[in-house]
Amino acid sequence: MIAVVADVLARVWPFFLLVGAGLGLTRLRLLDAEQARGLSIYVYWIGFPALLVHSLSRVGRPGPELTAGLAAYAAVGLAVMAMIVILGRALGWTKAERAGAGIASGVGNSAFLALPITSAVLGAETARLVAGVIAVDFVILSAAGVGLLGWAAGRSVWRSVLQAFRNPVVAAAFAGVALALLEVRPPEALDRALGLAAASGSPVGLVALGAALGLREAGSEATPRNGPIVTATVAKLALFPVLAWLVIGLTPAPPAFRAGATLLAAAPTAVSVFIQTRAYDVFARGAARTVALTTAAALLTLAVTVLLLPGARP
Repeated sequence: MIAVVADVLARVWPFFLLVGAGLGLTRLRLLDAEQARGLSIYVYWIGFPALLVHSLSRVGRPGPELTAGLAAYAAVGLAVMAMIVILGRALGWTKAERAGAGIASGVGNSAFLALPITSAVLGAETARLVAGVIAVDFVILSAAGVGLLGWAAGRSVWRSVLQAFRNPVVAAAFAGVALALLEVRPPEALDRALGLAAASGSPVGLVALGAALGLREAGSEATPRNGPIVTATVAKLALFPVLAWLVIGLTPAPPAFRAGATLLAAAPTAVSVFIQTRAYDVFARGAARTVALTTAAALLTLAVTVLLLPGARP
């Protein structure tokens, strides 16, 4: 138990240091709202797209059993997002709150946080089996989330979903998956450039997140209500992994995939969710707080999830 908690802490703590750096820069007035938006633009157009192409192109082609498990994971993620949107309507949330809480409840920090923890506690082979979950997060669930954001911004729902594939983050994830399925690697020079840009995506995104938390007065968006933030947090850290475990168990996917995918489902909300909401100017401050809250809560919830999963290392 102590070893597992220590491992989770060691992997999550650097995230808070980078968020704190962004917040500190704004408090010291070394980073203003326009500069913080510039960081977000860089991550949105260069950092995250490069990271997704670079990492997903190495995933490989899944077999039929893994494909069934990935389809189940995608179905659960979409169902959770839909439930949040429906619940939000019943509770009288605004469109922005429903869309923001919806995407925040579905797209997790699978690539940077949960996958390394999976490798550490379930083994490298399990991490290899569930690497395709990253593609589901950033192609299918992100596309649905971007569609919700477009809808909240006053666009057609279906047109927003279709246009989501023109979104740089979703398009890059789709390109990375296509390269993996075709078993094609980018040219060496391009691959090196992608690797260099990829290394900056998550750190710069976290600094931009901290800046958004520090710039309370920035932007016209009203102070977000706690209801959508707390609901998205509970859905992401508890409902999603429980449903993933149950539904994937109904497929022929290997037990190791089921355990690893459940752990990835329990990942906190991805920082890319904040970047996306900021790009669409929909629930940006609420998304920033949701990312921070889920990441903080994951110190406990990820450790508990690991302890409940069969095959976890002591």
